[in-house]
Amino acid sequence: MIWVALSAGFVGLVHSLAPGHWLPVVLMAKARRWDLRQAVSGALVAAAGHIAISVVLAVGGIEIAAHLVESVEARVERYSGAALLVFGLAYSLWAFFRHSGCHGHTHHGPDPRRSRSPYLFLLSLGFSPCIAALPLFAAAAPGGAWAVAATMAAFAGGVLLALVGSTVLVSLGFMRLDHPVFEHYGDVITGLGVAAIGAFLFLHPGH
Repeated sequence: MIWVALSAGFVGLVHSLAPGHWLPVVLMAKARRWDLRQAVSGALVAAAGHIAISVVLAVGGIEIAAHLVESVEARVERYSGAALLVFGLAYSLWAFFRHSGCHGHTHHGPDPRRSRSPYLFLLSLGFSPCIAALPLFAAAAPGGAWAVAATMAAFAGGVLLALVGSTVLVSLGFMRLDHPVFEHYGDVITGLGVAAIGAFLFLHPGH
């Protein structure tokens, strides 16, 4: 299941590189004139919300699935790769057509600079699950609790690296704010990554 864990890290990283995740932190830091330490704290808070809601939904889904399909666990493990492949391709197509009419960089959502409770605001922005990671958590379930924990830890690491790294690079002036590739095609890349690991698991079950 090492490949599932690595894929979860990839999904967390690429998905969170979209400016919609880290740009509110940067805007808040500029508006509040935060130093780098405070900006990193804001990024950690936003990442915590994103990781927490994704993990909670994943654990709930795994528990429900365990009770519903306990008798067909082997079959679920055998075809989890196929499910990931189909989901990844569908997710990529949905993401592609969702942004097909967008041009340049657009920040969708409320203006973080108007918030009176900055850290609470950033935490609430993180309360949007990474849908692409959920089937990866489910695919790790047949490997046991340690496999699921490793997959979730890898996902969390990817999210933290993307949010904190992007915030630091922008705050220090090493990276521009406008990154339309990740804004419009980050989820497409994420879906293709999930599909690739699904194809691998289907052809080489048990890894």
